Amino acid sequence: MSDILYPYASPEEAGLSAGLTDAIDRMTAEDIADGLVTCAAIRIVCRNKTVYHKNHGFADAEKSVPLNDSHLFRMASMTKPVTAVCTMLQIERGKLSLDDPAGKYLPQLSGMQVAEVDREGNLTGTHPAPYDFTVRDLLTHSSGLGSGAWFGKFCRNPGFADGDTLGSKIDDWAHSYLEFDPSSAFSYSGLVGFDVLAHLVEVTSGMTYAEFAKKNLFDPLGMTDTCFVPDEEQWNRMVQMHETVEKGKTAPVNMGRFVFGSCPITYHSGGAGLVSCLADYTRFAHMLLSDGESGGVRILAPETVRMMRSRQLRPMVPGTDATYSWGLSMRVVLADNGSQRPLRTGAYGWSGAYGTHFWCDPARDLCAVYLSNMTTAGGSGALTARHIEKAVMENLGELA
Repeated sequence: MSDILYPYASPEEAGLSAGLTDAIDRMTAEDIADGLVTCAAIRIVCRNKTVYHKNHGFADAEKSVPLNDSHLFRMASMTKPVTAVCTMLQIERGKLSLDDPAGKYLPQLSGMQVAEVDREGNLTGTHPAPYDFTVRDLLTHSSGLGSGAWFGKFCRNPGFADGDTLGSKIDDWAHSYLEFDPSSAFSYSGLVGFDVLAHLVEVTSGMTYAEFAKKNLFDPLGMTDTCFVPDEEQWNRMVQMHETVEKGKTAPVNMGRFVFGSCPITYHSGGAGLVSCLADYTRFAHMLLSDGESGGVRILAPETVRMMRSRQLRPMVPGTDATYSWGLSMRVVLADNGSQRPLRTGAYGWSGAYGTHFWCDPARDLCAVYLSNMTTAGGSGALTARHIEKAVMENLGELA
C-alpha cells in the first residue's frame, strides 16, 4: 500500500477556500510561539485528496530536531476509537454483542455496587447496580466504571505494578464502585472502561489485544508504525514530551519508557496505550470517514461505522446537551454551536490528553488529524484542538 493513499491537491481543487493553508500555518505558528505546543503534525484529507500536510516545529525542542513524518506520538485517548473498532470487529463476527453484560465474559464485573457520594466526594453508602453494565455502556462512557473524580479513592488498587496486564487488573476494577447506575448518565472513563473492552477482545479472540489490533486493523490498513509496544528503533523516533511552563515557554518532560502515565509496557491499554504517526492515524480516520474502507481495504461494514458515529445515548442524558452526545467511542455533534465548538452537525471524533485530536465530517467528506505531545495540552478541551477546528471550518469554501 502506497504511503500516499490520498494524492495531493490544492484546497480549491477539493472545494475548500484558498486561505486554508495560510490559516493553519498562522494558527500553528501562534500556538508554538505561545508555548502551547513545541510541534504539530497536521493532515487534512477532503474528497480523498490531501489538501494540507505539514510538520511544524521540533520533535525535540532542546536539541532542535525538526519534526518530520517519521516521528511517533503518544496517542493517549485517541486509542479509544481504535479499541472500539476492534470491539466492533468482534461484534460483527458474533463473538460479542453490544447488549452483552461485561459480566457474561468477566464474572468479577457482575453485581457491582454504586457509590453514594456527598458533595465533598466522601462515600456515604452504596447500593447494588440495578443491572450489569453492557458493552454498549462501556463504549458510550455510560457504565459508571472508572469515572468520577473519586474513582481512585475507592478502588482497591488504582495504580500499576511491573508486569501488569489487562487481565491482571480486572479484579482491582471489580473492587471499585460505579459512579452511577449503568446507562443513567454520561461520565468519561479515562482508562478503565476501554481497558475492559480491550480485555473483552482478548477473552473472545484468544489473542493479546496488541496482537489482535495488529492482525485485524494495523496490518490490513498499512499502519506500520502503530503499536502498543514500541521497539528500540521506534522509541528513538518518539516525539519528546513537553509541558507549558508559562506563556511562550516550554520545558521537556521525561516520560521514560512509558506510553501513557505509569502503565507498564505489558499493559496494552485500550483507553490510552497507543503509539502512532500522522500517516497511520490518517488512514484510520479516513477509514472511519469512508464507512469502514480505505485504500481498497475494508475493515468494518458500513452499517457498523454509521452506528459508531450516531448518537447512542438517549436525548439530554446527564453529562450531554442538545449540541453533542456520544456514539460508540466518539463524540458526535448534534447541532452547530458557533465558535466555541466550531465543528458542524454530524461531525465526530475525539482527542488525547497529550494534545492529539481528530475529527471526521461526512457531509463534507473531510477528516483532519492533528498530533502533538504536551502533558499540559488539556485533552478534549485543548485550545489547540479548537484552533485547528476553527482554521478548517472557517475555510470550507463551497463546502460551507
